[in-house]
Amino acid sequence: MTGLQQRSKTSPIWLRVAQREIRVRSRGKALWISTVAMVVLIVGGVVALHFLSGKTTSYEVAVTSPAAAQAVSAAAQAAPDAEFETRSLPDRAAAEQAVKDEEVDAFLVQEDAAGGPVWRLEAKGKPDAALHGYLAQAVAAQAMQHNAQALGVALPEVLRGSQLIPVELDSGSDQAEFQYGVTFAFGLLFFLSCQLFGTATANSVVEEKESRVVEVLLAAIPTRSLLVGKVVGNVFLGIAQMALFTASGLLTAVLVGGIPHLGSIVASSGWFLVFYVIGFGTVCCLFAGLGALASRTQDMQSATAPLQLLITATYMCSIVGKGVVVTIASFVPIASTVTMPARVFAGTAAWWEIAASLAIALAFAALTIRIAARAYRSSVLHTGSRLSLLASLRAARTEPAGAQPTGA
Repeated sequence: MTGLQQRSKTSPIWLRVAQREIRVRSRGKALWISTVAMVVLIVGGVVALHFLSGKTTSYEVAVTSPAAAQAVSAAAQAAPDAEFETRSLPDRAAAEQAVKDEEVDAFLVQEDAAGGPVWRLEAKGKPDAALHGYLAQAVAAQAMQHNAQALGVALPEVLRGSQLIPVELDSGSDQAEFQYGVTFAFGLLFFLSCQLFGTATANSVVEEKESRVVEVLLAAIPTRSLLVGKVVGNVFLGIAQMALFTASGLLTAVLVGGIPHLGSIVASSGWFLVFYVIGFGTVCCLFAGLGALASRTQDMQSATAPLQLLITATYMCSIVGKGVVVTIASFVPIASTVTMPARVFAGTAAWWEIAASLAIALAFAALTIRIAARAYRSSVLHTGSRLSLLASLRAARTEPAGAQPTGA
């Protein structure tokens, strides 16, 4: 009796296989390097997005009179997205020299003209359009105030009927942009997990098959236990990594300034975890079954190509999918891993739709696990040319009932 069989008296064999898979994968440098790199990218991306979205433009304006300084101050009060700094200089020559030396962004000055006072905004090149707009509004308001007082008319009477009220016809546009970001994040997490751990599952199967280690393992472990252990180990690692990525992003966002719609994100993330476990477990089983079709590491890519296309399509759906496409995809197994939680976040999924999508995903998972197990069982000991999936399933169908290794 082998040591693995002896230990199986206290724990299931598949659990021992899963623990071994976790230990082996955790010791690999590639896993740690990719994990640290992704955490750095996520944290850096959240910080960069925060500062870019909340960035304010600053202007330094030279003035030579109290009226100009008052106009700059009024512009600063009317422009919350911009910062203004006033530099008072003794005369026009000093102000223009400061502009030429790029010590200030512009010089605001009021001059007397035949038709009355006029304002000039001088810059080294063409004055900044936003700066010109802010100051133009400020000097116009200042001029109206002065003219109203000169005419003995109250300023509110002068401004009557001039108010322009902004109206947002599509109040959900900002919400839609945020929904897109959440859906993209779900899709990216699922895509990365499949690429890192799904392909690792297939690669592990091929390596054990190519080195004939699998023959030793199957002498002591039932085929199903070996397959289940591999899948469970990689799903556990995938969930742990996904949780780390999600926690890194959420914590960074909270530290740099809070997260809008946090409650909705948490609720939809819970559903994403449920669909993720089902979808990712299905994908790992398929990777193991398709990986067993290859006899060499070089054949693994072609053997798993159909599954890679499906994963890529799911990721693309999270980027470009809209409307009816997303609704339909939310009921398609594997694709629903991303699209149904996204609909939950958007508030467009009824409870029965969530239940139906979950039931379809579970039924598909049971079917694909059965197919993957048959393909794995009939192909894992096959050597020579790469088997096709149909040939593998035919071989499994004609396999004698007692052909599976025992040892549980």
